[in-house]
Amino acid sequence: MMSRTRLLTIHLPELTKSMSLKTHLLVFASLLLTLPVMLLGQTQRPAIIPLQQGGPAGPASSANSSGSIGGLSDGPILPGDTVHIMVFDAPDFSINTRVSQSGDVPYPFLGAFHIEGLTSAKASEQLAKELKDRNLILDPTVTVTVDSSSTGITVLGEVRSPGVYPPPGKRLLSDLLAQAGGLTANTGRIIEISNDRAPDKKSYVSWDPTMHNTDNFDRPVAAGDRVFVRACGIAYVGGNVNKPGAYSLCGSQKMTLSEVVALASGIAPLTSQSKTYLVRTQPDGSRVVQQIDVHKVLTSQVADPVIQEDDIIYVSPSPIKSVLKAAVAFAIAISPSLLYIYHP
Repeated sequence: MMSRTRLLTIHLPELTKSMSLKTHLLVFASLLLTLPVMLLGQTQRPAIIPLQQGGPAGPASSANSSGSIGGLSDGPILPGDTVHIMVFDAPDFSINTRVSQSGDVPYPFLGAFHIEGLTSAKASEQLAKELKDRNLILDPTVTVTVDSSSTGITVLGEVRSPGVYPPPGKRLLSDLLAQAGGLTANTGRIIEISNDRAPDKKSYVSWDPTMHNTDNFDRPVAAGDRVFVRACGIAYVGGNVNKPGAYSLCGSQKMTLSEVVALASGIAPLTSQSKTYLVRTQPDGSRVVQQIDVHKVLTSQVADPVIQEDDIIYVSPSPIKSVLKAAVAFAIAISPSLLYIYHP
């Protein structure tokens, strides 16, 4: 009995040592198996959303830095717009670039991709089809966004804060003018709108500075438009009026001759009222002179003509009345002398 006990006592440390070695081997093997999984889980996936804007003219940039990614555009994509093309899980196909004047963007493996005139949704659809048809990506998920702030709308003229503004949400002229701080007191009734896409084609919008009839004339505006708010027109009044000068035509929607004469504080005495002249410059530079009887206009016997920008109104003095006035003044001046000379 004692021998068995001694035998077990002798072999127990060796058994314990053998089991400990096996345990360590198993733990080490487990670590070797799980190490690749742990490393793979810690590996960061590359960014697939384009966040870096491309150069003004140029080559597309890879989407791998932070920044604005633009927004979806319901309107057509135009030359000069900055577009962000995002392909899910394919960073090599996700780019930022600017649309060229011909309406193309450089795209990896496809060359020039024509994007002008497409909406964000349509461009995404066509680009995904190209990638799939060419066996570049099995089932691509493409999103195209447009950076609307890259191509703003220039507002000049009679606004409180001229500058370049991003297209407003509604893209209406009234919203854009509100962004520019509203109109000044010297605002005219014509707003000129042009665009670099068609510099020779300018549109003229009739505008009511009082905003009473704005709904009738409001219109959409687009990125790249140039809006010029004209100042009030000026008419010139001279001749036999109490205050000759240049007068603004902003007072009413259609300024008439009687209103302009009233601004000039009315007609002075000794006027030949039937010989008032309206001089108007034609588009070709020539001038047309119209004789008007201002007395009949002021008494509503004839139509009150509408005054246009740069019109000249000249009220002629009456020669006969001027001679009579001069004679009376002369007679009054020499009366004391006559009285002094005559001694009855």
